[in-house]
Amino acid sequence: MRLFLALETPEALAADLLATLPALPAIPAHGGLRPVPAAQCHLTLRFLGECDVDSAARIVTAMATLAPREIVLTVQGTGRFRPRQGAVLWAGLAPNAALDALRQDVDVALAMAGVAADTRPFKPHLTLARCGPAVPEAVQRQWLSRTAALATPAWQAQRVVLFESQLHATGAVHRIHATSALHNG
Repeated sequence: MRLFLALETPEALAADLLATLPALPAIPAHGGLRPVPAAQCHLTLRFLGECDVDSAARIVTAMATLAPREIVLTVQGTGRFRPRQGAVLWAGLAPNAALDALRQDVDVALAMAGVAADTRPFKPHLTLARCGPAVPEAVQRQWLSRTAALATPAWQAQRVVLFESQLHATGAVHRIHATSALHNG
């Protein structure tokens, strides 16, 4: 199983964010702009990669140790990552001490479950689209310029979700494997 821990984004908010993306003519699947489905827009807390059934069970047990807390999130600006080919367009999140504390708690819980530490810096963001090589640099820069000050109403994260990501030719499909509530009640 290919697993990751995340916070969900309200679907209406995700739809509003996706509506900011540039409108481009249809281009073959991996050459153009591929928006993330609104229902799959999320904030990754920790990518876990391939896990066996026993590891997944330990991760679910570790999730149960996370302390309830209130995490209110707000989108602040946009950016892009530049992997080997194309780009990933994303919406950033405003600095958030509660989110940072949750990420630290997740790391501790996962370490106790036998999951190796993640040495990459945590860059809280919501992936909005992947750009293939056919998406012009000028279009990406225009979007980044137009959305640099993007902000949204705040929303409260409801739960930490362990997602299983299944890769298909048409893109990834995320299935909920387990959840852990962030607040009591």
